[in-house]
Amino acid sequence: MSYNYVIQSTDPKAVDMLKENLSHVKSNNEYMQKVNDHYKEHGTVVGCPGVDDETAEKLNSRVKDGQETPYPGSFFKQNYETMRRLQSNIDRVEQKPETLFKGWQFEGGKAVANLANNRLQLLFNEKPNEQQRNMLKQNGFKWAPTAEAWQRPLDPKTFAAADKISFIRPADGRKPSDMQPKQPQRSAPER
Repeated sequence: MSYNYVIQSTDPKAVDMLKENLSHVKSNNEYMQKVNDHYKEHGTVVGCPGVDDETAEKLNSRVKDGQETPYPGSFFKQNYETMRRLQSNIDRVEQKPETLFKGWQFEGGKAVANLANNRLQLLFNEKPNEQQRNMLKQNGFKWAPTAEAWQRPLDPKTFAAADKISFIRPADGRKPSDMQPKQPQRSAPER
């Protein structure tokens, strides 16, 4: 499963991996709904098909701690947002590969456009020095221990911020934003 791995748009299996992630999130959503429905009907999760007794007790204790159901609405909201993002990425990869953000190599590491997590991730061969870390922070990059990368949401503003950081410039000397697809110009409404 590619759920927590970097999916690069240049990977020939990118669409399959994104679809696998989407399927995982959908099945997780269905499971949570099944548990909540069983709880509402029976007043307990014990006896819910596919849920062992130990897990059922943990889920029941959540409700005793003040929640109305074992899985509150915020869990579903997060899943729906993830599903929309994944579907959007699948559509972009399938229909318009020229509109995808691109990563690059720089001296001492590489920048990866991680479609699965919607992040630009900077992967360094060695830990950046304090001055470099401060520069990354000033430009909105944050250290993500789980990804072992400095990252920021994947959007055009991120590449504009990356342009300001000289030590992550592509090996060919171009700006990171120059390597990215150009966003379509929005026409101003008539007044």
